[in-house]
Amino acid sequence: MYYTIRVMFGLIKNNFLKYLDFSFQKTDLLVIFILIISISYIKIFNITEIPENSLLENISLIPLFIAVVLCYRFKRYKIFFNVLALLFILMILRELSYGRVIFCQVPNSPNEFYPWSHYKYGYLAHIMVGIYIFAMALYGIINKIWLNIFEIINKVKFPVWTLGCGIIFTILQIYFEGTHNICGEETVEFALYCIIVSLCMIYTKKLK
Repeated sequence: MYYTIRVMFGLIKNNFLKYLDFSFQKTDLLVIFILIISISYIKIFNITEIPENSLLENISLIPLFIAVVLCYRFKRYKIFFNVLALLFILMILRELSYGRVIFCQVPNSPNEFYPWSHYKYGYLAHIMVGIYIFAMALYGIINKIWLNIFEIINKVKFPVWTLGCGIIFTILQIYFEGTHNICGEETVEFALYCIIVSLCMIYTKKLK
């Protein structure tokens, strides 16, 4: 019995490991370098707060735009990458508070914005976001996105270090958000978005 369990565990382990790539990607080094530069910049200039819709906050939109372009330009597995691009667009809209930072600025307060509830039909903004998410999910389901996913999993190993950094940055972002450390939250969020670009570059390169 013990021998049988060991054999089964060994088979599961070997089959699982064949889907993992433990090599350190060049893009991972670039993301770590960007994170160090970002932290150094904040420390050197003693930045203690990053206001809503400020330049430092909006810089985080750059990697998301790059990720959208990478996904839309990739010609293979279009369903999967189209859904990813739509998801990244949603993340960009979220960074802009779904347009609130553009259309709802408080007079004479460049970093303060009225909530959607301040407006008579402001609730429609949330309904439109819901419709967008539903349409995105429906597009993926109708076009059987899981077929693309299974093919990609079989063709490209999971980059362990890249995904690991993404998980760590996500946990740190949640922690900083909970402790109201805006600088920490925005810095780690920027690094997380750079990891997303790194993943897009890894997969689009290996799937060509």
